[in-house]
Amino acid sequence: MGIIVRQGFKSSIVSYVGVIIGTFNILILYNQFMTQEQLGLYASTLLTFPVIYMSFALLGVPSVAVRFHSRFQDDASRRQLFTFIIITPLVGLAAFISLYLLFKPLYLKFYLDHSPLLVKYYYVFIPLTVGMVYLLALESYSRINLRIAVPSLIREVGLRLLNSLLVILFGFKIISFDTLVWLTVLSYALAIAAMLIYLYFQKRLYTSLDFGFIKHPAFREMYRYGLWVLLGGASAALLPHIEKVLLPAFEGGLSNTAIFDIASRIALVISIPRNSIVMISAPIISEAYAKNDIAHIDNIYKKSSLNLFIIGTFLFLGIWCNIDSIFGLIPKSDIYSQGKWVVFMVGVSKIFDMATGLNTEILTNSKFYRYDIVFMLFFTIMLLLSNQLLIPIYGYNGAAAAALFSTITYNFLKLFFIKNKMGIQPFTIGTVKVAFLAALAYLSVYFIPAPTDSKVLSTVLFDILLRSVLVTTIFGGGILVWKVSEDISAGFNLGWQFFKTSLLRHK
Repeated sequence: MGIIVRQGFKSSIVSYVGVIIGTFNILILYNQFMTQEQLGLYASTLLTFPVIYMSFALLGVPSVAVRFHSRFQDDASRRQLFTFIIITPLVGLAAFISLYLLFKPLYLKFYLDHSPLLVKYYYVFIPLTVGMVYLLALESYSRINLRIAVPSLIREVGLRLLNSLLVILFGFKIISFDTLVWLTVLSYALAIAAMLIYLYFQKRLYTSLDFGFIKHPAFREMYRYGLWVLLGGASAALLPHIEKVLLPAFEGGLSNTAIFDIASRIALVISIPRNSIVMISAPIISEAYAKNDIAHIDNIYKKSSLNLFIIGTFLFLGIWCNIDSIFGLIPKSDIYSQGKWVVFMVGVSKIFDMATGLNTEILTNSKFYRYDIVFMLFFTIMLLLSNQLLIPIYGYNGAAAAALFSTITYNFLKLFFIKNKMGIQPFTIGTVKVAFLAALAYLSVYFIPAPTDSKVLSTVLFDILLRSVLVTTIFGGGILVWKVSEDISAGFNLGWQFFKTSLLRHK
């Protein structure tokens, strides 16, 4: 258990460092040196489209490897599993490349009028997809060997720092934009090489392959499970990026995509804490199902909903009450501040998703797990249709409105399904208290006049500080005084006791 805790802790730190680097890259670095169209291509589509293509080309290999690795324990069968992980994506990549080239006329027709850069770099997406596929495949192989920290470091930090360096070289006119794009492709080859070297030193790299996995007793089950994962995984990969796929095809093209991307990334900060609670709660939910302890699941459902609603709302208030100042701090704020309402709508959609608790985890661990994929496919179709309807009329604001409408509808349907099938739902009187405190905190800063000169850094920072203190005092203080959440109150008390103890120790 010790190695799991150590590797998990290290990987979590690496992931958060990667998020910080990625956010700085998009909001500050890329924004400083690139035009809107270049930013829309490099940040929004060049590293987004291959993620979607990859989800199909991988054929579910990472999930299959994790689920079935326990059946490949001796050295000979481990070599077979390694061969499966290396060879299977070749089938998926061959199918992807064939279809990608076959549908080239449709691709050109879809993007040529409004996003010519996407057409110019059409072939770049093939090697990028290959790179992402094998980087993730090798990472999954390392994960089943309980080594996740270094692979995470390579992908989350190493690649992002390489991107930072390349953009700086471009910004100082040392390399052209064409060279920047192709060197980004090369960076994935370097990341794969780093992964192979790491596996070699871990004595986990096989230099010869063994196709005996085809005759392995688990192969038929692996094949079926992989197809099921492919169906759900493709939707899961597409969902966060649908707007970036569709926006370049409409008026404004990659320029509108850049505005949407920067605004939505500001809002996505709200949902980061959800991952930590999911990692903690999912195994407990699974264990409760094994004991048929629905009461315990209901308790987790309600607590997760309340705590995530509090955390998400607090982060959203911090962002939205300071939104003008936040945009004022990033380069080209006059352009990207147009995405202000994107921040609001995407932020509200994330809050609603968090407020409905761990409905996905409750479904996927239950006997109704197949319905989760049905809901996900429905969500994907709903997003596609609503985006097609709203983007031509409202541009990037239409994309955000589509995300808000689809997210609320999707979560309501899952709430109704869980309530109907299991008799549990996530909301309590605490939910109402949080909404009341949020409204009160927002009203407390609404009438504060905006800084008269947004170009003066000290003025902007003071305004952010004032609003943040008011929001924290009213909302955060209200949560503690009203004892809305036992978990948050206990966490605060523990932190306060630790602070007092540390203070006394240094006196």
